[in-house]
Amino acid sequence: MTNKWFYNLNQTKESGNFKFIDMDFSWLKQHSNQIYCLMNIASHKHSCPFVPDNKDLYILSWFFEPFNDLWFIELYNRNPQAQFVIITDMNPNGLENFERVKFFQMIHHSTWIAAIHQKNTRPSDASILNRKFKLSSLASRLNEYKFYITAKLHSKQHPDTIYTWNRGFDIRSVDDFVFDRRDLCHSDSLLEFKDYLKNNTINAEQFDNNPLDGSCFGHTAYTDTVINSINETQSISQTPEFGLLPTPYITEKTWKPLFAGNALLFSGQAGLKKQLESWGFIFDYVWAQDIDNNFNDNVRLEVLLSQINWILETPIEDLISMSRHSTEHNLELAWSGQLEQQFKEHNNNTMESIKKYVGHG
Repeated sequence: MTNKWFYNLNQTKESGNFKFIDMDFSWLKQHSNQIYCLMNIASHKHSCPFVPDNKDLYILSWFFEPFNDLWFIELYNRNPQAQFVIITDMNPNGLENFERVKFFQMIHHSTWIAAIHQKNTRPSDASILNRKFKLSSLASRLNEYKFYITAKLHSKQHPDTIYTWNRGFDIRSVDDFVFDRRDLCHSDSLLEFKDYLKNNTINAEQFDNNPLDGSCFGHTAYTDTVINSINETQSISQTPEFGLLPTPYITEKTWKPLFAGNALLFSGQAGLKKQLESWGFIFDYVWAQDIDNNFNDNVRLEVLLSQINWILETPIEDLISMSRHSTEHNLELAWSGQLEQQFKEHNNNTMESIKKYVGHG
């Protein structure tokens, strides 16, 4: 049997909170050895396992890891005879330009939701009216947007913010273009902090109630803060090599503040707000709008940094008032169980379409 199932250790926690995906793909094992299946491909090229060439069909998925554009392009070009099935919860974007790709969208987020439900209790509506800090920003390794946001808050030294970073940088060399000086006033001024943030890391994992825990939000960065900069794993929306990447990539970095009663600062990929709105969330506060529609990463970053200025200059009582309606609605939806049912119905329909395409149905 040549079908290979790849499980990244980050997604098979011993606690059992994170299973691979809550969908059954075992039927794929019944197919011929001309199909090669690789589930949940790791984000870093050196972590991606070897894939044999000369198969008729490659079935690839990205769920708990962001889409690896260079790895995919290399595999695609090496096998001009092959068809490719891509299964992910993101939108296809540039994948639509690959004529031998068939794209299927499935939604894995019930796994995150179940883990968060298990580890936390719902904040009361009263608690979201009594927040002490304006903005929080938590980061593990600093990638492009995380660097700029952390440097921004570090430069401000504002008493109404909470920010952490640890374990250095995680910037792909091919994404260095984000750091090119482009005479953009907000981001260019922060480059002076690059060496400092790289060489002065904080090991947040040593603290009790680690704010970087995959499912717990019981930390002041969530429970005592009005707005959380979600600082998603993937912030870049397009690259010179690929064009518009599959977006948006959404993890616990977005889900935890939604469940904790935070308003969101959208520091992930473009389209993240639109995706959440399609599931029923609302974001009617003033700093969350046009930035989501802009796939120009440098321009979007400039707007994001200017929004941070505005947030820090606005009284905390006004921030609470302006975000209260959205936050209360989003809390209700997140804890209601409606999302899981919505995702289940979508996935059942998509699975039937995949089976038909592969020839199983």
